[in-house]
Amino acid sequence: MINSTTDIIVNGLDLKRIWAALDSIKADDKGDIANPGYRATVEWDSGFHSTTHTTDGQVVLSDEPKRYGGEEMGATPEDLLLAAVGACLVNTYIAALSAARIHVESLRMNVSGRVNFRTAFGLEAGTPGYENIKIVVDIQTDAPEEKVIALMEKVFPTAPIPDTIMRPVPIDVEIVHHAEATATHAS
Repeated sequence: MINSTTDIIVNGLDLKRIWAALDSIKADDKGDIANPGYRATVEWDSGFHSTTHTTDGQVVLSDEPKRYGGEEMGATPEDLLLAAVGACLVNTYIAALSAARIHVESLRMNVSGRVNFRTAFGLEAGTPGYENIKIVVDIQTDAPEEKVIALMEKVFPTAPIPDTIMRPVPIDVEIVHHAEATATHAS
C-alpha cells in the first residue's frame, strides 16, 4: 500500500527506501551492506543440465541447445551472462531515472553478442568467450532524449555486472575431489 504522506513512488520504486539503502551503504563503509557477498551453487544434474541456487534462494536451470548436445531444459550460460548484464543495467538505469523523477512508460534492453565456439571446442586458438556485447536500449519516457542519454552515460560505469566483465577480475578455482567408493561384490 502506498502512503502518499511518506512514500515517494516513481516507476514502481519507493525512493525513500532507495535513499535509506544509500544511507546504510554510506554508514556501513566496508561491511556486509556496502560490500555484500553473493554466492551461487551450481550442481550438475545430467548431460549439460545444471541447477543453480542463488544467495537469496532463487533457482536457475541451465542447459545447452540440442545442436550442441544439450536438451534445452534451461537457459544457456551465454544467455545467463547477457541476462545478468541487462538486468543489472536496467536496475541501475531505472533507479537513476526514478531519482531524477523521469517517468518511464517502457524500458527494454536488448543484449546480444557472439561467442567463438571454434575456440571453446578446441578447434582453434583464441578467446572462447564473447567477442563483443551490444546493448540496445529502447525507452519511452516523459523526458527529453538528451537527458535520458546523458543519464545512461553517467550511470553505465556504475553498473556492477557490466563493469565486472569489462575489466579483468581474478577467478580462483579450488578443486575438492572425492574418489568414488569402491563397490564390493560378493562372490
